[in-house]
Amino acid sequence: MRYALLLATLAAALVVSPAYAGNGNGQDKKAPSSPAESQTILVSGPTRIDPSSIPSGASDALMGALPAVTSCGACIVTCWSATARSGPTDWSGHVYVYQHLTWCGNGAAITYGSAWQSYDQSGWYTLSSSYGPWWSGGCVGCSTLRASGYILWEWRSALVSVTHSGSSHLDSTVWAYGAVTF
Repeated sequence: MRYALLLATLAAALVVSPAYAGNGNGQDKKAPSSPAESQTILVSGPTRIDPSSIPSGASDALMGALPAVTSCGACIVTCWSATARSGPTDWSGHVYVYQHLTWCGNGAAITYGSAWQSYDQSGWYTLSSSYGPWWSGGCVGCSTLRASGYILWEWRSALVSVTHSGSSHLDSTVWAYGAVTF
């Protein structure tokens, strides 16, 4: 009887273990011991936009009222938009902070900048709170302008009582010639 029970247990272990071995692409099917690391990427852009689409309150900056703009002679102002995101993602879901950036520049100086944030969550990740965006570097009139923000999030496994907390930061720097860096 003991021998039959031992054989049944070993057979069950051999059948069940491949189901938990992974799916062949490096992702584990079992509940991970911790959530994924945050990744920052450029989702879209920079894309040129028509300067007339900039809000009317920014028209003074576009017309060259800033000393940095008027000192360059006959500057051509170009405007761009881009979307960046940061957050963890894996097979169990994701939580993201997005920064939607709009800026204008003449190649040497930023002449207008705006930023706003949106958020997305799915699966075992939940957004706890969000902060930002705020301007954390550069300036209108400088060659760069940096927007910053972050989110706090929780990851709860659905199968066992495992909980982790984390944060994802997003610092997007826009350049007067149309580039975005992190």
